[in-house]
Amino acid sequence: MLKFSGSHADYGRFLAERLRANGHDFFTTANMDTLRVQQKIYQQYYPEIIEEVLATAEALHLEPDLSLYEEIASSVDSQRRKVNPHQHGCTIFAIRENDKCFVGRNYDWLPNSREFFESYAIALTGANRYFAFSDEGVWRHHTGKNTRKPYFEDAVNEHGLYIGLTYAHIDKWNYGLKPAHLIRYVAEKCKTTRQALNAFAKLPACVPKNYLIADAKGDVAAVEHAAKTYAVVRPGEDGVLIQTNHILAPDLQRFDRVLKDNPTTTSFLRYAEADHLIARQLPGFQFTDLWRILRDSHYVYNDEVIWSLALELTSGRYNIYYDTAMGQKHQKFSF
Repeated sequence: MLKFSGSHADYGRFLAERLRANGHDFFTTANMDTLRVQQKIYQQYYPEIIEEVLATAEALHLEPDLSLYEEIASSVDSQRRKVNPHQHGCTIFAIRENDKCFVGRNYDWLPNSREFFESYAIALTGANRYFAFSDEGVWRHHTGKNTRKPYFEDAVNEHGLYIGLTYAHIDKWNYGLKPAHLIRYVAEKCKTTRQALNAFAKLPACVPKNYLIADAKGDVAAVEHAAKTYAVVRPGEDGVLIQTNHILAPDLQRFDRVLKDNPTTTSFLRYAEADHLIARQLPGFQFTDLWRILRDSHYVYNDEVIWSLALELTSGRYNIYYDTAMGQKHQKFSF
C-alpha cells in the first residue's frame, strides 16, 4: 500500500515522482475551449486539484495547460466522443443489519490491470484520511502504454464513510468533476452519507456513473448519475442495496443502454446472484459472509475481478482480496 501525508502541493509532487518512475505518456495537445470551462468549475468547487496539477507540472517541467487538460478536462471530450467501448462489469452491495453496516465490492476490469492496480493510504492536510483503490488508469486503448496514474474507484475514510463506483451505460456528458475526483471529494470532505448526498446535489459531474455510498451508522444510498441529472436509490426493507451496471431508478431507465451496448451483459445475473446469496445469510449477516459472496460465487466473482473489498464500516474492519499468479492474496487495513 502506497502511503502519502502532506499538503495538496506535496501530493502533486508525490504524483510527479510516480509518473516519472512509470514513464507516463503525457498529453501533447489540449482542447483549450473545454479546459477553460472545466478550469472555472474546478476553481469554484475543487481548487485543490488545480493546485496539485500545477505542482506536478512544475516538478516535471511540463506545460501547465497540457497537464490541466489531461487531469480535469480530457474526460469531458472522451465522453463526448464516446471513446469508451462499453464493456464493463463491477458489483457493489451494502447490508444494514443489527446496527452494523457491511459493504462488499468486486471491481471488474481488464485482467492485465491486476499487474498495475494500487492501494493508497492518503492523509492530506486539512482533509479526512482515507484509503483508496485505483486501476491506475489502465483501459483498453492504453493497454501496454505508459499511462499509469491514480484513478480512484473506491475510497473509505477515517469516519467509516465508503464510496465506490460502477459503470453506467448512459451516453450523456456534461461539464463538471470527473468520477475519480467525485470519489476523492466525498472521501476528503464528508463524514456521512447525508453529507455525501449534499455534495452530489451541488457538484456538477461530467461522466455518467453509479455511486454506492454507505457510512458507519448504516445510512446507505446509491447515486445513479446521468451527467446532467441523477437519482438517489435507497435500500429496501431488508436493508440491502446492490449496484451492478443497469439502472435501478425508474426516472433514469429510459437512458439506460446496457442491453444495447452489450446484449450478453452479466449485470442482471450478478445482481440476482448477489441478492440471492445475501438473502441466504439473513438474518444474522456476518463479516465472513462477505468473502463467500465476493469470492465464492459464479457471476459476482468472475475472470475480470481485479480486487474485492470486504468492509464492516461500523467497527472499521477492512479486507482487500486480489488474485496473483501464486493464488489469492488478502490484506487487512485499518486506521
